[in-house]
Amino acid sequence: MSETSRDTGKTYRQRLIWFVALWLLGVAGAALLALPFHVLVAAAMHR
Repeated sequence: MSETSRDTGKTYRQRLIWFVALWLLGVAGAALLALPFHVLVAAAMHR
């Protein structure tokens, strides 16, 4: 295996890891943003 293909694979893997990490961060951020609204709706429905 040549150095070029190994570097390309490493770069691809690093980009994939960044993509997954940022995606998870976005999902967590959206969940935290929606949480207060979920609590408000649940409290309103309870009454």
